[in-house]
Amino acid sequence: MSVKKDLLLLILSLSVTILFLGNINLISADTTSSAISTSSSIASTATSSSSTTSSALASSSSSSSTTVFSSGIKWPTTSFATWTQGTKEAGGLTRNKYGFMVNKDKGYYMEEYKDSNNIHVMIPMIAYKSWNESTKTKYYVVMQNGSTFSGQEISSSNVIRTKIKDYSRTALWMLDVTVGNITADKIQICIYDDDGSYGFWRTNGVADDGTYPFVMSTPVLGWNNVTNFNQSLKDGIFYVGRNTTLTMNAPKLQDSNVGKFDNSILNNAGESHFFGQNVVNNEIRTTYEITTDVTKLDGIVDGLASSDTNKYGLDTVLTYEIPSDNLKIPLSYGGLKAISLSAEALDNASINTKDYLESSFVDKVTGDLGTGHTLTYSWFYSTSDNINDLKKVSTEFTNNKDRKADGTLGTDWMTLSAKDDFTQYLEKQALAGKKIYLMMKVYLDGKLSTLTNPILVQIQVPTLKVPDKIDFGTISAKNIYNGGSFESLTKDSDKLSLFIPDTSKSTWKVTSSIKENDNNSITKINGQLNILGKNLSATPIEVASISKHGLVDLPLNAKVSFRGYHNPLTPRTNFTEDINWNLSPETPIMASN
Repeated sequence: MSVKKDLLLLILSLSVTILFLGNINLISADTTSSAISTSSSIASTATSSSSTTSSALASSSSSSSTTVFSSGIKWPTTSFATWTQGTKEAGGLTRNKYGFMVNKDKGYYMEEYKDSNNIHVMIPMIAYKSWNESTKTKYYVVMQNGSTFSGQEISSSNVIRTKIKDYSRTALWMLDVTVGNITADKIQICIYDDDGSYGFWRTNGVADDGTYPFVMSTPVLGWNNVTNFNQSLKDGIFYVGRNTTLTMNAPKLQDSNVGKFDNSILNNAGESHFFGQNVVNNEIRTTYEITTDVTKLDGIVDGLASSDTNKYGLDTVLTYEIPSDNLKIPLSYGGLKAISLSAEALDNASINTKDYLESSFVDKVTGDLGTGHTLTYSWFYSTSDNINDLKKVSTEFTNNKDRKADGTLGTDWMTLSAKDDFTQYLEKQALAGKKIYLMMKVYLDGKLSTLTNPILVQIQVPTLKVPDKIDFGTISAKNIYNGGSFESLTKDSDKLSLFIPDTSKSTWKVTSSIKENDNNSITKINGQLNILGKNLSATPIEVASISKHGLVDLPLNAKVSFRGYHNPLTPRTNFTEDINWNLSPETPIMASN
């Protein structure tokens, strides 16, 4: 069968008017606070803010096999040291182990923030209760870039130590270390103190083997190359309605709500909050919980719709603004890619949504949500008249139950055939120049659970635009009587404008004919209208053939000629001619059964 007439048979009227005025006249028509007590979960009970040492300015050391400096301190310089884990023992008289405190249950966390151009690391640790009276405290940072290690001392003027809580012989301290703008993939902060009265022991913490005497070392911190350890987000697939976690090897950020999408609508539906911190394989692990509210995206198309026919889902980036390194996680939201095909192709093939919904997205959703439950789906649509007014397909179009606009996720798929009334509706909307959007909602035991991203459905139809009028100006009565040929005064703008979709596989033809307007027709005064080199008559004639795609402009080269007329002309009489245009494939495409 030929391509649908209501879609591709475009008939447009063009009036050519003649006005007789003695002569013949043819007319046609975030901010981070450096205050320790506000950023730490540890309540300050007794504080003493001071830096009691007076060491020289920071010095640098390059990677070397030796680890003993001229000062006699043995720092780790060719690898990271085992971190010094402190512990708080039960009982008031029991000696607590000196070291750094990373304990989710006790609320001890390493944190990172930026103040002006300086990057700070907050470190909770246990040391002697009068540690601030020591004059032998020195600080050092170990840096790794690729496989290369180096290190440099940190001036004591860049460290503030604050007592948080007194125990019997020890105290909980909070260090605020200004690290500066060093460049490294990973770092480790080390502290040395051999003061016999106030400093550290030769071995400290839980696992110190004495390799670096009187030195305590933090867990390794991701710095300029922070790693995302969350497998759920590493696949790049993101959907709303289920909480997930993100774990990285950087200290805790001080902001209460961290992690921002580059899409404001997704931001409105999701939050990321600190969840916990621990140490794995000598390296810090900070975890955030990402929560999303599916109801905040239900009914939202504008700002989330994808028009990309090559990629599943809507691209977005989740960013954690870490002072030392912004962690950017590229994600694809929703799993659905845009649909684009020509109306002629739709006559010969159906749209199966299985081809447009990412299989790994379906597997992830069913794996996360569907165990022991039934996941169902329903398809919704909207048009550019009211983009966020989503309507249920199966409710609005009830004539075809085989399309499966509702069904079981992963088992059933909505299919749109040429004869489907919803498909025909989509085609008519496209022909009218309106955009159509689709979105699938997923239900868990009948309750809305998640959504796909909305997509643009592009049913590409050829279009034909003709001039509003052709104006031949004033032609003398003598030329009407004696005959002659005349160009239009609007010849520079008289043209056909066509658009042929890239998906079209046909050669298209334009046919044209005229419809005589009773006694006021140009043909009644022996006039002949010529378009694109063809004389028009009441019988349609092909005036153009188009095999190109995209926009095509064809100058009309409109002329009117007279063969001589010998009857009286009534003054001020309008003579008009209607032109009918037809755009259709040269070879009709046969539809499948």
